[in-house]
Amino acid sequence: MPRVVVVTGFKKVGKTSLIEALIGELRRRGHRIGAIKHTERPHPVDTPGKDTQRQREAGAQASVLLTPEESAIFFHRPLELNEALRLLEPLDLVLLEGFKELDRVPRIIVARSMEEAERLRNGLEIAVTGEVAQSVTGGLEVPVLDTTAFEALADLVEEKAMPLLPGLNCGKCGYSSCKELARMMLRGEAKAMRCVNLLSEETQVLVDGARLSINPFVGRVIRNVVMGIVSTLKGVEAPRLVEVRFTVEEESKGGEER
Repeated sequence: MPRVVVVTGFKKVGKTSLIEALIGELRRRGHRIGAIKHTERPHPVDTPGKDTQRQREAGAQASVLLTPEESAIFFHRPLELNEALRLLEPLDLVLLEGFKELDRVPRIIVARSMEEAERLRNGLEIAVTGEVAQSVTGGLEVPVLDTTAFEALADLVEEKAMPLLPGLNCGKCGYSSCKELARMMLRGEAKAMRCVNLLSEETQVLVDGARLSINPFVGRVIRNVVMGIVSTLKGVEAPRLVEVRFTVEEESKGGEER
C-alpha cells in the first residue's frame, strides 16, 4: 500500500493550499502522488441527472465513468480508508486531508494558534505550520514551519510517511496499539514489518471479487512463486505491482471441462 501522511486542521486554515504545494513538489521529485479528502458533512460526489448518478439511483452499487483522459468510480456506499488506499496502490505517497481523529499515521498540523495546535496533537505530528508559525517557532518538540517552506515539509513527508496501520490493536506487534507502533516507527525504533496484519496486505488473493484472508507465510509463498515465474518473462525488469487474473472453467456434468 502507498505510504501516507495526514494534513489536518480546522476549517479554512489552508490545508488544501498546502496539499497542492506538496503535491507539486513531490511530483517534481519523481513520486506518484494521490490525495484523499475527508469530510464529516454529506456532500454530493456526482452530478445530479448525469448518467452515472442515474445508474446508481437505479440500484447500481457502483458506476464507472471512462473518458479518453481520465476515469472516475462512484460507489453507492462509504468506503473505509483502507479500502480507498487499496484502490490507489500503484501510487507511492497519499496525502490525507482532514482525518482529525485518525491516530495511527504521521500528521502535519495546520493551525492558526498554539491553542489549535495543542488540540490537534496526538503524539504523531511531524510538523506544525500555518498562521501559528508567525508567532511561535518552538515549544512543540517538532518543527514549526511557515507554509511557504513546502520543500522542508516535503522532506518530512518523504522521510516520515508510513503505510496505514490497520487499527486492530491486536498487540501481535509487541505494542499495546497501532498508535504506539506508529509512534515507535516515527522514532526509528520499529518498522512496519512488525505489524502481522499489514504484512499480510503485501499479497492479496481475491476470488470472485471477494478478498481472502491469508497469513504472512502463505502470502510470501504465493509472492515468491509468482515472482519467480514473472521474472523469467521477456520485458520484465523492475515491477512494482503484479496482478494475475484468470477464469476458472466450470466442469460439465460429465466431469469434463468445457
